[in-house]
Amino acid sequence: MSLVALSLTSPDVSADVGFFQVLGFSLCDLENDRARLIPAVGPELRLERGDLPGLTAIFDGMGPTQDLEGNPLAYDRPTPAAKHGQAIVLGPVYPVVDLPSSVSWYEKQLGLEEVFRDDVTQWAELQDAGERRLVVAFSPDLDTPRMLALQVRDAAAEVERLREYDLEPVWTRGVPWGRMAAYAAPGGLPLLLVERSSSSND
Repeated sequence: MSLVALSLTSPDVSADVGFFQVLGFSLCDLENDRARLIPAVGPELRLERGDLPGLTAIFDGMGPTQDLEGNPLAYDRPTPAAKHGQAIVLGPVYPVVDLPSSVSWYEKQLGLEEVFRDDVTQWAELQDAGERRLVVAFSPDLDTPRMLALQVRDAAAEVERLREYDLEPVWTRGVPWGRMAAYAAPGGLPLLLVERSSSSND
């Protein structure tokens, strides 16, 4: 099964559109509080108006509507994009309480393949046949929200670039395989910039 898009809900679609354009997405459609944002690599973002921020992975075909932890899954056909942006989508990040069980579930139910795991940070990446990824990350009380992860070459340089637009990170931290910087979109959706070290498996 292939990951074709990520559905995002936001109480402020127009502000989020500008935020994602700064991050390197190309705006494909914008109408009636709905927008399509296209990266250079990875699934498109389908942004629509909602009272609360949310993120749902959309696959092609048909399958379960949620995973073991209740994270939402949806299904639709891919939509052609007229223009691609510069952003590289690493994937949606879903919180889980049992990393091995969740990885096994995605492999069996959706046919994804584990391509990276770090047992120190309890972070695992699964990939479809088209090399699009979904991340599962340990959250003991499932109190970590679903996030969108973008891959960048240099997290520190990207943080400085975003400061030119008055965008400040919520936090930055090092991990055994690179660095992360967390942001919040204007509508409240958490977002991670992820820098991979050259020694990590990607």
